Amino acid sequence: MSWYDTRLDEARRKAGLLTVEQVVALADRSVTVFDPFSTLVGERVELGEGCVLYPGTVLECDAQSVCVLGRDNVLSPGTRICAVQGGHVQIGHCNNIGEGGAQVKANRPDARIEIGGNTRVSGGAELVGSTVLGSGCQVIGAISAQSVILEGGGDWTHPEPDERGAVLKGFGLARGLRLRTGDVVNGAGDFRTAPVERQSHYHPKATAR
Repeated sequence: MSWYDTRLDEARRKAGLLTVEQVVALADRSVTVFDPFSTLVGERVELGEGCVLYPGTVLECDAQSVCVLGRDNVLSPGTRICAVQGGHVQIGHCNNIGEGGAQVKANRPDARIEIGGNTRVSGGAELVGSTVLGSGCQVIGAISAQSVILEGGGDWTHPEPDERGAVLKGFGLARGLRLRTGDVVNGAGDFRTAPVERQSHYHPKATAR
């Protein structure tokens, strides 16, 4: 018997997840876990140094799949990252994922989700299919982003809005979209009917010199 009831780990082992003590031991790799009991991490997940896992974070990866996270990613409460049934998830460095909830799901053999660095995925967003978010991109809101490609650029603090990574915001279904650096689509339901705008339209003062 350890410092907790080890029976809690039986279901974790069967599901291919780290035990509670193994989650606690992530601190040895400079990973911050605020609540090891509510945090689920797959045995096959590759997790970089400096990541922060808030309560309710779920990271899944089965034997047929790949799930790799770089360093210094912050995963807020309610974040679920899932690579199963041959799916592939590759996440870079210094991302903020899950504020207000988010799901990143590669749950079939042809699903591949790639996220660069310094991105934000929040507000109930869901990434599925073959989706690519370049560095600095944002998906904000209850958006189901299915097989979209957002070209990267500077992050949301970059002084020139039209040089920032592309942005999806609002709510609804965004399927098969490809946005350039500096583009933004503010959708309400079906993103196919929403205009593609430049980010300077929303942040005109940022370009004033």
